[in-house]
Amino acid sequence: MKYNYKKTDISFRERGEGKAVILVHGFLENQKMWDGVIEILKEDHRVLTLDLLGHGKSDGLCDVHTMEQQAMVINDLMNRHKIIKATLIGHSMGGYISLAFAEMFPEKLSGLGLLNSHPFADNEEKKESRDRAVKTVQRHYEAYVKAAIPSFFAPDNREKYKKVIDQLVAEALHMTPENIMAALKGMKLRKDRSKLFCQNQNYPKLWIVGKKDPLIDLDRIRDLSLDCKGTDYIELGEGHMSYVENKKEMPAVIKRFLQRNDL
Repeated sequence: MKYNYKKTDISFRERGEGKAVILVHGFLENQKMWDGVIEILKEDHRVLTLDLLGHGKSDGLCDVHTMEQQAMVINDLMNRHKIIKATLIGHSMGGYISLAFAEMFPEKLSGLGLLNSHPFADNEEKKESRDRAVKTVQRHYEAYVKAAIPSFFAPDNREKYKKVIDQLVAEALHMTPENIMAALKGMKLRKDRSKLFCQNQNYPKLWIVGKKDPLIDLDRIRDLSLDCKGTDYIELGEGHMSYVENKKEMPAVIKRFLQRNDL
């Protein structure tokens, strides 16, 4: 299904009944990544997913898609569906967006989950890496996508999941270079929300990371997790793409979190 947001088409899905859970995908992904999670959660939850600005079947809006702009799309989705409160769970960039939502609309959160994500801002080295990525996309976006998606997986899983990776690459190549660059620029500009995530006790929080995630600083995350109040911190055994690499364990962790906290 689609609806219009600021003259831009946004694709979304809704399944199940009960308390609302909104699942937010990451960079170069789309809402299909949540199919396995939806099947488990829809039994006793109202589950909504969407294609973020410039991803999947949703159109782009401008030259830079900030985390705050993406959060406003989610807020609009909630308003249209008369959802007063929801639990947000975001994968990777979706986690950054969920944190922006938590800052902008705290009264609308029942719970918050980061999946293969973190609350840190980009450091200078990472910002330079984003700039290089933008230049690569400008020159040859297909090569960028074909190199980027395998790098999300744990190194020893890249051959094992080659068919899945090929499918994810094919889906990501439906994005325009302009929308890929808009997402890269938006991630570069995001704020550090470590304090917001770790000190807020107004709602339950879940933090799932992969021990073999090549995109994160696991030691830094472990250090911060010790100070995060009211947070369930879980380490899974594989990489950044837990919906593929930990296909069974990850949805079960989310469901237990929701049930334990009556979300």
